[in-house]
Amino acid sequence: MNPDKLFDYLEGKLSPSERAELEERLMSDPQLRRELAVARQIHINMGNSREILGVAEPTLEERGAVLGRRIVIAFSVLVFANVVFGIYAIAFMKKKERTQLNTEQNRTELAESLARTAAVALPPPSLDVEEIKFTAPVPEQEKLANKIIAAAKQAGGSGTKGLADQQGVLLFAEVPTARLSDFRDSMKKLGATLPAAPVEPKAGEKAILQVRIVSAQ
Repeated sequence: MNPDKLFDYLEGKLSPSERAELEERLMSDPQLRRELAVARQIHINMGNSREILGVAEPTLEERGAVLGRRIVIAFSVLVFANVVFGIYAIAFMKKKERTQLNTEQNRTELAESLARTAAVALPPPSLDVEEIKFTAPVPEQEKLANKIIAAAKQAGGSGTKGLADQQGVLLFAEVPTARLSDFRDSMKKLGATLPAAPVEPKAGEKAILQVRIVSAQ
């Protein structure tokens, strides 16, 4: 937009049709509104300067010089505003990229940490663990599992129910070494199949046994 037209608008020198056309453009053009704001500020400052100095209305030549200065100032202000906006946009995009990079890095580190924690918390089963097997229909497996846990507690130990699926239920019993024979006897009474060569527990106060309940064919 020609700055002279903006100053004529501020000074009320535009015809009604030109004024209406300009105001319609101002409603839909943000850039033009910024130019008008700059022109208004310059117009106010120059008007104040004339009042303070008591200068008479400028001649045509003086008005041309003033208009030239207005154009230069308006152009400089707009260039400066665009540069500031460009710097802000670049800084914002870089900050957004850093945030996204940090988010992806944090997700990767969290996944690796969870994997390490799971590996420590759930170590692979040892081949030295004795396994006792039961065969029972699916509807009776839950009840049998509770009896096995109760037997482990009666032997001075504890029992934990692990995985359960369509194939059966897996339990772990931790029993004092001195009461291991009692626990095995209680398993026989419940109908378990004990290994032909039971694993002798290592030196320690308690032994761990694996109990598996499978579905009856």
